[in-house]
Amino acid sequence: MHKIILKGSVVLPDRVLTPGFVSIEGEKIAGVFGPSDEMVNENHKIIDYGDAYIAPGLVDLHLHGALGKDVMDCKEDSLSRIAVHQSRSGVTGFLGSTMSVSLDLVIEAVKTIKKAAGQRLPSEILGAHVEGPFLNIERKGAQDPNFIKEMTDAEVDRLIKAVQGMNIIISLAPEIGDNMDYISMLKKKDFVVAVGHSDATYKQALESFQRGITHATHLFNAMRGFDHREPGVVGAVLDAEEVTAELITDGIHLHPATLRLVVARKDPSKICLITDSLKATGEGDGVYHWGDREIDVRGQRATLKGTDVLAGSVLTLNKAVKNMIDWTGVSLNQAVNMASLNPAQVLGLGRRIGSIIAGKYANLAILDRDFNVLATMLRGEFVHGEPRL
Repeated sequence: MHKIILKGSVVLPDRVLTPGFVSIEGEKIAGVFGPSDEMVNENHKIIDYGDAYIAPGLVDLHLHGALGKDVMDCKEDSLSRIAVHQSRSGVTGFLGSTMSVSLDLVIEAVKTIKKAAGQRLPSEILGAHVEGPFLNIERKGAQDPNFIKEMTDAEVDRLIKAVQGMNIIISLAPEIGDNMDYISMLKKKDFVVAVGHSDATYKQALESFQRGITHATHLFNAMRGFDHREPGVVGAVLDAEEVTAELITDGIHLHPATLRLVVARKDPSKICLITDSLKATGEGDGVYHWGDREIDVRGQRATLKGTDVLAGSVLTLNKAVKNMIDWTGVSLNQAVNMASLNPAQVLGLGRRIGSIIAGKYANLAILDRDFNVLATMLRGEFVHGEPRL
């Protein structure tokens, strides 16, 4: 069996092991060692990354595209191209996110994601994030208002059948129509149900948590904000210990002071860094078609053309981790957990991915001290970057 040892600063869930060694046999992590531990070096190849970080492969719960390709292309080739970009960003697993379009097209996209997930890609497709159309038009953000609607029995039944056997997050506005009544059923069908694009009051949000919502889609963005007399969705999410929260840490969607507020109130284990990245990610400035709409990208800001409405980001997850550390002062291992272990646990996959522990898949991101990606490993094989010998 193929055996190697990686040497560097190993980022564990609770500390950084410097220097540390990660032993890999086949697809799995065989062991993690410190400098004083005895290791069996026979038949092992040692790859020394110096002072670089050896981190668990990152996991992005929410992205729409990259390198000119979009999940809503409904093409396996597009998902394959997106996976290439993810591997370059240290991401070894991601959810393909849909948008508010016709339910027929949402289901077509989900079925394409399901097919592509069976392929050997440089970043694993872990499932889908169904973001729309069951949202609140008052909090549509960049979602197309022509397709936003409330849930019905027929549509929910179609969606449940289409996603059977997949890891699924579904974002919804619980205050709209009968959406609240579907939450417990979706949870029983193994959906991770998230509040998103919602104008719910604090009371309505708490009720939705009692019904089974356990996750919040890009906290603060496209949702009722915090008011000292009506805390709204944001106040409810910050108040609810069991609810995990997505954060887009590009400095545009959320001010660094807002991030510090979240960290002060929310347990770090309940924070998930995401990118919400668009097809323009990795492509540079320009105008890009997004369904029937156009997105104008200038620097790190992406907006609906002719407006100041944010339409996702061009952020990469490795830089999201760096920003979280720089702007909030959380520890390295806490920030890495927010982009690896925490999202893995949201999906119920924490036993096999998300941290560097013996027995888990050898999904790793090798990062320099500025969080640039030197190499990415998926199931014991390098999928990006050359091994440093």
